[in-house]
Parts: sequence; structure tokens; C-alpha cells
Amino acid sequence: MRLELGTFPVDEVVMGERTHWDSGKLEIDAEGIRRAILSDPRVVEARLELIRPGDSVRVTSVRDVLEPRVKVRGPGEAYPGVCGRAVAPVGRGRSHRLSGIAVVEVAEVDMYTGNDGWLDGFIDMGLGSPVPYTAFPNLCVVLDVDSALDIEDRNNAAHSAALLVSDQLAATTVDLDPPELETFELAEADPGLPKAVYITCHRSPEHYSDSLNAFWTAIYGFTRLTPPWLLHPNELLDGAISVLTSWELINNPIVREMYSRHGVDYNFVGCIAIRTRWSSQAEKDITSLQAAKVARTMGASGAVISYDAGGNDFMEAIRTVQACEQEGVKAIFVTGEESPATGGPPLLEPLPEAKAIVSTGMGLRGAGFGPLPAVDRVIGKKDLVENGSTRQGTVPAAGPLPGIRWQDHFGFTRLSAYEF
Repeated sequence: MRLELGTFPVDEVVMGERTHWDSGKLEIDAEGIRRAILSDPRVVEARLELIRPGDSVRVTSVRDVLEPRVKVRGPGEAYPGVCGRAVAPVGRGRSHRLSGIAVVEVAEVDMYTGNDGWLDGFIDMGLGSPVPYTAFPNLCVVLDVDSALDIEDRNNAAHSAALLVSDQLAATTVDLDPPELETFELAEADPGLPKAVYITCHRSPEHYSDSLNAFWTAIYGFTRLTPPWLLHPNELLDGAISVLTSWELINNPIVREMYSRHGVDYNFVGCIAIRTRWSSQAEKDITSLQAAKVARTMGASGAVISYDAGGNDFMEAIRTVQACEQEGVKAIFVTGEESPATGGPPLLEPLPEAKAIVSTGMGLRGAGFGPLPAVDRVIGKKDLVENGSTRQGTVPAAGPLPGIRWQDHFGFTRLSAYEF
């Protein structure tokens, strides 16, 4: 599979009378896009707000962050499978991306029945934020969805609106030659090199939502619990895994780093995606054992393993490390740590097989990135859950906060430490 990825940098963003990209300047017809959103009767109201780095603004009720992408050649479409989009496999042909702008989906819509108040994360545009997409302008799509709809329709309506905006921005590049063009292809450069795989673990909501269609991280639109998926890394670069953390997933630095080492240190032979948050330990173990078996069947002697959640979801990830090691596949585990304040170990289950660990820290709530000052403006709901663990209490979203609620799951941040 060969994927060409064309990048169109966005150096300047302005609101205007048309949606158009030219030489790094992106003009956005906010009113025209708003009318397109409101053509869906499920959306009661919508507005677009442009925010920039350094603005005294905090965005709450964030449901997803999208990088504008479009397929210009080859099968499928960007962010496939979600909201009725085509499910044809992606990762071939050519895709275009707008770098330097993100589309932020903002709506007070729960992910599923019983998920009241889960969306207590936020984006803070203050200078110095470590969250990667706060380094450039964000276009917030603020939505009011018909509350009479069932929860699945409300989720579909909100995310469809955000995708529409992303599509319209990306469409400005369709007939243009990209200023930057990268090619991704897994030709085996040296048969003598060892083989390596990337195992990426993603939370499914099926266990606690009692729904096959609850809104959460999707693989080709599927959020339900499924056996391991064998994916080409180009599929990840084309958005085959999306929703909730789409910008991070489509720009996953682990995939790009492994590609850069392909044919040099090892042959990168593919990706395995597994779902986490199964109901029983036996189900968790089956998933982990099967992922390790697939890696071994692919001839891999090494694996990099990451996951996108915590708590319950950690178990499938750490057991996959264990299973790989027992299969003779050396595992590198990319993980956050538990705070020493909890009184527990850095890892929920510190198995002896986890010998090579890359720590992404303890999240950025108490890692030198807070407290945060009050802001002049809030986009989204006006209060936040005070205690994310107990779900108790609320605090004003505009007020000072103890820190940024963002966990770096894939190694975007630049803080480094070495321990031998």
C-alpha cells in the first residue's frame, strides 16, 4: 500500500466571504458553513468561533478535535465509517491535509445514556499549553442539538456537523498541488532486519453503555468490543481510527517514528488495534493473547504498545505486553504513570515482563503545567467537575484551575528523563 500525504500549511486564518486556501492563507465563510450545518434538522443552532494561541479562552464540552483531511485519489474517505461515511479501506492513493488549524467539536451531548457529565475536559489556549493543537488556531464548531432525539441520533448529528466543517475546509485543497508531499510505503528494504509491529489499544464503551453504537473511539466507525484488527499503518494515517481524539490519532507520533526507522533499524510490518474495557479478566486475556499471537504470526520480534485510556483499560494493555514477551516478541510499553500521591505503584499492574517502558508522565494536571489562571471567556458549558475520580462537585470553568486535564498517550510532549 502506497499513501501520498500532501500538506497545506495554514499560516494565517481569516473570516471572509468564501472558504478558500491560497499560499498559506485560509479564508473561512463562517455564515455559509453555518447554513450548511443547519440544513440538518437535528441541529437547532450552530456557530463558528475562531480562537488563537494566547487567547484568554477556555473551551469545554469538547467532543473531538479534527484535522481537516480529504481523499483526492484512491478508495475511501478521511475518517471512514463514522456517521455513515464509506467503510472502504483507506491508506492508499493520496490524501490532503491542512496543517496549522484544527476543528473543535463542542456540544453538551452525552456519549451514551448514563454518561452524564463525562465531558469535563477542556482546551486552554493560554501560552505555554503542552497540548499540541493549542499551538495554532482552532475553529470551534459550537452546536445545540435537538434534545428530543435519542442519544445515538444526537451524537451522530453533532459529529456529522464537525465532519462537515472539516470536509469543507479540506476541500479547498482538492485541485491544488501540495507544497509538501510525503510518501508512506512498507516495501521491505532489508530482509535481514528484524520485524516490528505497533499494537494500539483503544477503549470501547460497549461494556458500560450497554450499546453497540455508543459514541467513542471508533475503528472504521465501530465502537463496540471486537477481536484484534490487523491494520496497515497507512490506515491510521488516513483516519481509520478516529473520534474523541481524532487529531492525535491521525498525527500519532509513534506511527511516524516507526516509519522513519523502517528499513534502517527494522522492517515495520503493520499495526494491530485492540479494544479495551472488556467485562471479565478472561475476555481481557483472550484479547491480549490473540494480539500477541497475531504479532508473532506476522514474524515480529518486537512490538511497541500504547493505549488511550486508563484504569480498567490498562489491564488489556499490560497483559498484551506480558503476552508478547511470552511469545518471544520484545515489547516496548508507552504508558502514563500513577501519581505518587495515590500511594500505589507507578503502574496499576507492574508485571515483570514489562521491561522496556517509555513513560509519558502522570498527565498534565500536576506535572508543572498548573495552576491555570482565570480566563476572560468560556466556550461550552460554564462549569467543570471538580474531582474527576469521584465525579463530585463542580467549579466555574472560567475560574482558576489546578492544571490541564490532558494525558499524552502517544508521546507528543518534549519532557524527557532517563533512569538506569
